[in-house]
Amino acid sequence: MNRLPLPVLVVGGGVAGMRAALYLADAGHKVVLAEKDSFLGGQVMRLDKVYPTDHCAFCPVWPLAAACRSHPGITTRLSTQVLALKKKEASTVAVLRTTCSPVSAVDCVFCGLCLDVCPRKAISGRRDDIPYDPASPPLVVIRSEACDGCGECAARCPTRAIDLSVLKDGKTVEERLRVQGVIFATGFEEPVPGPAPEFGAHSHPDILTAMAFEKTVAEFRAEGALRCPSDKRLAKSIAFVQCAGARDRRYLAYCSAVCCMHAAKQARWLKRRDPALDVAVFYTDLRAPGKGQERYMRAAASEGVRLIRRRPGLVSPLDQRQRKGILIRHEEKDKVLSTVVDIVVLNGGLACSPGLERESAQAPLSSSCGFCREPADIARSVIQAGDAVNAFLAGPSRPEKEEATEAPHA
Repeated sequence: MNRLPLPVLVVGGGVAGMRAALYLADAGHKVVLAEKDSFLGGQVMRLDKVYPTDHCAFCPVWPLAAACRSHPGITTRLSTQVLALKKKEASTVAVLRTTCSPVSAVDCVFCGLCLDVCPRKAISGRRDDIPYDPASPPLVVIRSEACDGCGECAARCPTRAIDLSVLKDGKTVEERLRVQGVIFATGFEEPVPGPAPEFGAHSHPDILTAMAFEKTVAEFRAEGALRCPSDKRLAKSIAFVQCAGARDRRYLAYCSAVCCMHAAKQARWLKRRDPALDVAVFYTDLRAPGKGQERYMRAAASEGVRLIRRRPGLVSPLDQRQRKGILIRHEEKDKVLSTVVDIVVLNGGLACSPGLERESAQAPLSSSCGFCREPADIARSVIQAGDAVNAFLAGPSRPEKEEATEAPHA
């Protein structure tokens, strides 16, 4: 009888990674799906809705996550990072590090009782962070640096999902896994302020990144009209600044692809909630290449969103003692204009997760899909997942190998 082949390692449990894992498993391959976070879904789980339909972002993710967890050909490793890939003959040895959690993702029902009783506030969870949907895998985190091991949370847990001995006995487990190939789907990272200091990122609470603003205005937690994060005063104006760090040789020389539509989506939310709110989008070029996206952008303009083709040269908080607001300086017909708004959202500069080129060189059979391959929205990421799997399946013929053994790394 033929021996089972080595598994395929899929790095990243977002939409692209889950779809690639399912394609491979349905084709008869064993798959190990490694995700660095404690939940599947990636950055999409941090969205409230998706364009151009404005449907719930969770809806397309949940069936994929459930299918991956239940598929007999897929082994899911959460809270797991790939430390190294080493070529070994026609295969690859992956070094994985899994962070052990004192909270069982199987037993936790996220009742929130542990958050209420912790005297040191060492526990955080979905009440405070994302993903938000109670049907998603639990995201309860006990911070080891703050926990004193008092045991109040474990005693209060009705399902006995908390085992504090995990924090004392060891936080991580390393292992070596021999695989026949690797597919990377590591997604993107949010921008950092350094490369574009003129946009004022992180200099004031009322200057937010697009992902931080998504969390603020999500329907499940939004209460009434938009208010400024700094002092909770009613916001009367907001500006989206596009290409903040993107199409910029100091940081990212390329377009991040999804930012124009993301801004249009958030701007439409705001106008629907408060038609009197002044919403402006400062852009370099409006890019809406997907099906229905141009119509979506035109709808934003028809609903009162001001689309301004100018790239600001400065975003800076005013002296809050004299006047509240954020100053935006931009040019129009050789004139420098100044605009003051209550909130600024910086959109752009989404960077492909690093390390892909270095790690790919160590894997004889490797491919990539999703945002780490090139900036892509959900639909394009799914297409790329199929393309990456097709490229893998069409690779050179491989002799059947003995099924991989997994042993702790000494």
